[in-house]
Amino acid sequence: MNEKTVTATQWFWFLAVMGIATRLPLLKLATAETTDGILCLTYFSPSLVQTPRFVIFPGYPILLWAGQVLGMDGIQWGRALSALAGLLFLIPLWKFSKRWVSAETAGIICLFALFSPLMWQWSLKVMTDTLFLMAFWWSLERLTRAAAQKDPKAWLQSCLWGGAAALIRPEGFLLLPWLLFYGERFTGNGRWLRRAVVLLTWAVPASFLAARFPTLLLAYREGLGLAGGASEVQHPIANFLEHAFAYFTQPIFVFTPFLFLISLAGLRRMLRREDGEGDVFRGVLIPLYLLLLVSRLIPTTYQDRHLLPFLPLFVVGAGFEVECFFRERLKKWGDLKVLLTKNALLCLVLVLQVFFSFSALLYQRDSFGDIRRSAEFVKSLPPGAVLYSDEVPKTQYWSGREIRPITYPFEPSPGVYVILHSFYTNRLLFVSGHLRDKYGAQIIYENHSQVMPLLTDVMEDLSLQNRPRATSHRFEWQFFRSVVYEIPIKKAN
Repeated sequence: MNEKTVTATQWFWFLAVMGIATRLPLLKLATAETTDGILCLTYFSPSLVQTPRFVIFPGYPILLWAGQVLGMDGIQWGRALSALAGLLFLIPLWKFSKRWVSAETAGIICLFALFSPLMWQWSLKVMTDTLFLMAFWWSLERLTRAAAQKDPKAWLQSCLWGGAAALIRPEGFLLLPWLLFYGERFTGNGRWLRRAVVLLTWAVPASFLAARFPTLLLAYREGLGLAGGASEVQHPIANFLEHAFAYFTQPIFVFTPFLFLISLAGLRRMLRREDGEGDVFRGVLIPLYLLLLVSRLIPTTYQDRHLLPFLPLFVVGAGFEVECFFRERLKKWGDLKVLLTKNALLCLVLVLQVFFSFSALLYQRDSFGDIRRSAEFVKSLPPGAVLYSDEVPKTQYWSGREIRPITYPFEPSPGVYVILHSFYTNRLLFVSGHLRDKYGAQIIYENHSQVMPLLTDVMEDLSLQNRPRATSHRFEWQFFRSVVYEIPIKKAN
């Protein structure tokens, strides 16, 4: 079979056009943002949203800050950054794929990634996921090249990209042991220079890791059953197994079934490859991803987006299997049958990805929408009004008003306003009755939203939030309610 040659430049423009066409019109689709997204937007303005920063590193927030300084809308700029990072990620993916497959198949691998539901979902949100994936995978691609081809220049580039990944998310530090190992293996002059590069590149992210380490450690203490209070885990082994079950079963759903099954066969072939690339695949990528997987099995939190760093492995595995499978059947089936079967399979995978991606985007577009709309209503309240809420970051950001957190026991003074959300307050109807009966509270605004969490989004039941059990409720509508109360100066009779 004579395959038509498509140049790298042609693939670049095709993927760029497809990426822009499927991202740019949807930047305003989502009604609201997550708490982490708002915290990234206000990272350098802690007085704007007075709340703990959690484990948020400054790599993404500093880019958001730069755009806002230039006068850009924070949310739209953040989403544009995520979309751009999702597109730039295709460059290292292409380079890595080209060492395993033909240019045509490398382009197909990039299409698999471009239309992946997780990639599409988080390319349109103010979150660190796609930016981290870009830096993390660029470092990995350079590192595998440096290890396979003994290329010091590629190692240097890997070190720089790895430092960038570590400045975005703490998982980037998983790259450091392999960078140190291969940096020491290069012979000749420059060993002390390479050590200096590592020290200078990683010093800044290391300082932020040291500052956030107690918070990061708390997540692992919870998963290991070493934390007390409400977050205590009674059965840490069960927690570990529950997460292992989720991480080994959910990829078939979030990466779509056909691509997942094809990729398993392809990864098996890749593990058996006997050359420098195969050695590096087994010696770098597989152990590093196993370490990443184990690190995710201990904390109690789970979201589908945690699987996004594993996307490159699955799409490369799928592409490798497609190329090897049809090459083996070329003599048996002939050119026409191979061409038709291959194109039908690729169309099936891509159509399923596009259908799932659009479904998830549409059904989850109003996540936290009721909170944003209630916050925007708060703008209309009298200046100087005292406002309390069970949710501070998003309410304060969208309202532009000072919001005081509710602490219990809560005894609101006459004349204050209280904003409550069913997402954060259990038994909201009971709380409403209590405020009405004891303080004469009057509802002055109410708003609702509903979400079908195809990619484990927000849940009505707080016990399911960020937990593997949420995956059992993907196809159930989740209903949310936000209410603004006014506590009258004089209690109603």
